[in-house]
Amino acid sequence: MDGQLPNQKKSSNVPGAWPPGVSRGNLQLYAALTLSFLLSFILYLLTLAPTVTFEDSGELIAAAYNLGVPHQPGYPLFTLLGRIFSMIPLENVAYRLNLMSALLSSLAALFLTWAAILLIEEISAVNRQSSIFNLQSSILKHAAALAAGLLLASAYENWEQAIITEVYGLNTLSNALVIWLAVMWRRQAHPAERERYFLLICYVLGLAFSNHTTSLVLLPVLIIFALLADRRFLLRGKRLLAGAGALILGLLPYLYLPVASARNPKMDWGNPENWDNFIRTVTRHQYGFGEGRTFAKFLAQFGVYLDLLREQWFPLVLIFALPGLIALFKYRRIYAYFLLVFFLFTAPLTTYLTDFDVSVSDPFAAAENRALVSVFYIPSYLCLALLMGLGMFYTAALLMNLLKGKRLAEYGLAGAITLLPLALAHPNYQKLDMSRYRFAEDYAENLFRVTEKNALVIVNWDPFYFPLNYYQFVEGRRADLLVLDQELLRRSWYIQWLKDHYPELVRSAARETEEFLAAVAPFENQQPYDGNFIQAKYLAMTNAFIDRAVEAGREVYIAVYLRPLPPGIAARYHAEPLGAAFRLRKNASPPTPLALDSLQFRHFFDDSVPKDRMAKVFQNYYGTLMLNRGQYLEQLGEKEAALTCYLRAVEFLREQPQLAARLRGVIERLRQPAEAQ
Repeated sequence: MDGQLPNQKKSSNVPGAWPPGVSRGNLQLYAALTLSFLLSFILYLLTLAPTVTFEDSGELIAAAYNLGVPHQPGYPLFTLLGRIFSMIPLENVAYRLNLMSALLSSLAALFLTWAAILLIEEISAVNRQSSIFNLQSSILKHAAALAAGLLLASAYENWEQAIITEVYGLNTLSNALVIWLAVMWRRQAHPAERERYFLLICYVLGLAFSNHTTSLVLLPVLIIFALLADRRFLLRGKRLLAGAGALILGLLPYLYLPVASARNPKMDWGNPENWDNFIRTVTRHQYGFGEGRTFAKFLAQFGVYLDLLREQWFPLVLIFALPGLIALFKYRRIYAYFLLVFFLFTAPLTTYLTDFDVSVSDPFAAAENRALVSVFYIPSYLCLALLMGLGMFYTAALLMNLLKGKRLAEYGLAGAITLLPLALAHPNYQKLDMSRYRFAEDYAENLFRVTEKNALVIVNWDPFYFPLNYYQFVEGRRADLLVLDQELLRRSWYIQWLKDHYPELVRSAARETEEFLAAVAPFENQQPYDGNFIQAKYLAMTNAFIDRAVEAGREVYIAVYLRPLPPGIAARYHAEPLGAAFRLRKNASPPTPLALDSLQFRHFFDDSVPKDRMAKVFQNYYGTLMLNRGQYLEQLGEKEAALTCYLRAVEFLREQPQLAARLRGVIERLRQPAEAQ
């Protein structure tokens, strides 16, 4: 059943010819591909974020705009494409790169639709005389394939990544291209054409690796598929060398990293201009690998995957993946093995390799790890979307057999299959609409409003740092602020970046900086090290930066989450809450004047604007700051001002009922006449 397609003519396989079943006059093919792209793109345009968002968005935009290096593994292909999109004269730079994600994700839907069409043709071609597949037209085939593309486009995680600046739209497109190319390779009867597709697959694999290292799982998947499909084709020395050459050609974007880093750009994560730093960047050295893997831990992690899977679509639609797999096993078993292996590598094996601990006792850390790992599963959703599309076709073909192949019934089923993914997309539309997402923009604006000129600002988490990267390094706003990432200060490459761009800061604490670099060198070079000694030198260096800034007359602010100050840092100072950050002061009073109405908190209290997890984090952040400022003012006897802060804190913390209830008690106490207290 896995041989050449019936009636396959050699003349159709001359170089440049379209494959069998994909003729230039096939309007239904063009319609299906066009609709898969346009409908996906329209969904994304309607929900596209208008400016920078949290997570990695600000950093990636700044790196692309300035031709710099973002966080490990450097994402050179994404950065180069992002630079091109950053020059499009539309809206702001952030919107342009958000648009790039939407475009790439829509192309992924198109190629998955095309792959589904090819696989349905494979299924149908086994026995065209079978009453099951003896359809009066091919509209059902194209409707089911279109459904596969739309199911990918509307999967929650894929959709979320398609409307912000992130690397996963390009990664999804790479995966869809690889599946399409693999099917095209298998369909070729002419040796020259098969050779050409083989080299193209190798090249695309290299490009995929140069965007995201998780694409490495595609290599064993394709090797297994090639061995099962045509072992003699693969196991030839010259062909393997040619394939390796094409793959290396696809990896050439990595040469961008040392070239870009040598320019000392405004974004230069990992400083990969020498061999050691380059290897550390590409291999994600900074993030390390999980330890202590156990079967119980793996089961807990895979349980999270199953939970995430249920969030992608209305769960019942997953049922269609089973008849899709059955149809492949029955009529084209080689592709059943291919997609099964693809799924195993992109779901269970990905769970094992990423090894995010989702069972830690800290609920915030567990939720954060769950969110971090969720994006790595998008390729598995792509595989399932393809199987569901095939399953819809097979189920519809069986129904057509019962209905005696009536044309009206076929058109009705085709319409239902096309509309089903769009109907299922509505709940995700309501949850993912980011067309009014201004939370990151307001965070940066509020921080800019409360900070004095030439201030030093210390942050401790990417969402607090990356939006500022965008506004400072792309839009050129508040370039006078010196923003430090407290966690990145633990890395020698970050110290080098500071030396290149803020030399006066490093010179002010030269001794402490050099002592820290000497202490951290054994750790970075994988030699024996003393963690306590490194921490002591790190704290001394960080405190020296703060002290020297204060001595020079600069204000110092800290924007951190969960606790007012990192332990051991700025212990000699009072931390005054200022609505958007903490101001470090030698004396607790008098309070810094702050008009709460001058701060901007758009959409936090508008339930029609969906809030992602980071918006909720900042809602709690603002609520905590308002609560802390109220307590601070109450201690200073400023009861009216404290009451105003408490009232605002209740608004922000309304989703924490116990804390909000305690706050209302405090508010009632302050509202009582003085003689009643």
